[in-house]
Amino acid sequence: MFFVIGAGVAGGASFVKYFEWVYFIYGIIMTLLPMIIGYIFARYVLKLNLLNNLGSICGGMTSTPALGTLIQTAGTEKVASAYASTYPIALIAVVVVSQVLILIFR
Repeated sequence: MFFVIGAGVAGGASFVKYFEWVYFIYGIIMTLLPMIIGYIFARYVLKLNLLNNLGSICGGMTSTPALGTLIQTAGTEKVASAYASTYPIALIAVVVVSQVLILIFR
């Protein structure tokens, strides 16, 4: 707990010091644009039904809480297969892309 507090205070001070609103806007774009494009691609090109499409998006976001909400809302666990097929790819992609971005913008 003390480590998390120490890291949070140090990271928070640096965050406030270097905060710019444009980074917030970039974050919104980087979050929403891939989800919208992925939804449209899965819906119209791959012809996935809505539940599999949303399950894949949850996996692409690597968001287990979103999957839980989707399962509870849909009333079926069939969406978990779409989540399970995209989650590992997305997890590896997040690590690789973040390293590439660090190299580019360094």
